[in-house]
Amino acid sequence: MRMLCGAMLLVLAACETNPSAPSLSPERVVEQFMWGYTEAWNRHDSATIARDFYRTGPSVEEQTASLERGFEGLRAQGYKQSAIHEVKACITGEDTAWAAMKFSRIKADGEPLPPKDRASSYTLKKFADGWRITSLGGAVADQPLACPAA
Repeated sequence: MRMLCGAMLLVLAACETNPSAPSLSPERVVEQFMWGYTEAWNRHDSATIARDFYRTGPSVEEQTASLERGFEGLRAQGYKQSAIHEVKACITGEDTAWAAMKFSRIKADGEPLPPKDRASSYTLKKFADGWRITSLGGAVADQPLACPAA
């Protein structure tokens, strides 16, 4: 097992230092950002979400407190984590993007919180320290996720 892990690290290092290795498209970078956001969300990690993913509140501290209040409300309903069904990302400008996700909120007993099928959209901006969600919006869970019209 130790040898396998070492071999995998060598392969990853080679990919990172190989200039001919394919780079991710800007859309894939935003999609990966959204998957990272979901990982932090599923840990109920308000501080990380506020610091590394959101630019929606007046301060990181106020955004952290707001997120924690939201998680408290969800946990009171039995919420444990979200199951992501689809992520779509689109570059909308030089430093702007749009993303959307279809998901279910899953309770500790494994059952979904109603409604089972949900969707949200996100407006993102690229700052010096990377992509950040600047606003959240709705999306229709029973409609295909589609980039906003230009």
